[in-house]
Amino acid sequence: MQGSLLEKQELAVTLAEIARQVGVHVSLVSRVLRDDSSAKLSPAKRAQILAVAKATGYRPNRLGRSLRTGRTSIIGVIAPDITNPFYSVMFRGVEAAAAAAGYDTILVNTDNSLERVKEVVSMLPEGHVDGVLIATAKAVDESLDWLAKERLPYVLINRRRIGTDDPWVGPDDFQTGYLGASHLLGLGHRRIAFLLLDLEIGNIRSRLAGIQAALKEYKHDPAECFIKTDLNTRPGGKKYVRELLALPPDQRPTAFFAPQTILSDAVVHAIYESGFRVPQEVSMIGYTAQQVPDFTSIRVPLDEIGRRATGHLIGLLSGDGETIPLPSAPIPVSLIDMGSTAPPPKRG
Repeated sequence: MQGSLLEKQELAVTLAEIARQVGVHVSLVSRVLRDDSSAKLSPAKRAQILAVAKATGYRPNRLGRSLRTGRTSIIGVIAPDITNPFYSVMFRGVEAAAAAAGYDTILVNTDNSLERVKEVVSMLPEGHVDGVLIATAKAVDESLDWLAKERLPYVLINRRRIGTDDPWVGPDDFQTGYLGASHLLGLGHRRIAFLLLDLEIGNIRSRLAGIQAALKEYKHDPAECFIKTDLNTRPGGKKYVRELLALPPDQRPTAFFAPQTILSDAVVHAIYESGFRVPQEVSMIGYTAQQVPDFTSIRVPLDEIGRRATGHLIGLLSGDGETIPLPSAPIPVSLIDMGSTAPPPKRG
């Protein structure tokens, strides 16, 4: 009895079973469920087909549809680190925009590995997805040339290559560096530690340029600061911060600025583990995609960026000339003051 019931439930989600219940040919059911207006049947019969499909929980066979149309209705998202909350916010925006347009999404993690990126990029054009959103681009990135060669539509999101015309949606990274540095300099800090990832990432180069512009504007010698540009892991970031905080009071930084989420987290933990009070003894600015961060941060509207990139990609896939235009400039960022910065402590 139980086996019979299970068998019946399986049949209930096929086109053939819907056709049997309604008393029409299976091809007619298929056309109705594809919203084919040329299907010859009465409005009552059309309504009956839709009602039975809904009642039985019918879901279209994605493989069969893909074989007919050559499309998967799936968008791939390549992210460098899916454990990073920054990319969780991005993916949420992507997924919402994709679902609204009838697309599913798959998320691929690369762990910031160039070999993994090459592996994924060479695999995706084999009919697995219709298009790709890429959040892993390096300043110089030959892996993207493969996608262009295979004619797989893509949009770069957050990160981008230097000197190319790749479709891209991302934050104003120059503004990120400038806002954070200017805020600390304006409070009177001079020994500032700037913690950055690898300069092979174009965004990081732009953030460094923004920092340098603020230092120049305040006529401050960069040699008095600590500018570190190869901190690619959280443990490495924590170790470096602890080393700086172990310096004598007249040498150690009075403020930290880490415009990447992975390093923001490292700075916070290293400061507290070293026994320093924020902002009484040391100030800090981080980087976030959250609406309300835990500490003063440069906030990136990553949900919006994800939605806009997805909208443009889906427009490319539709081929109907209705492509949503890309922003003509990077998306502005903002500084959210949550009280983790103050003027440098006075030395007796």
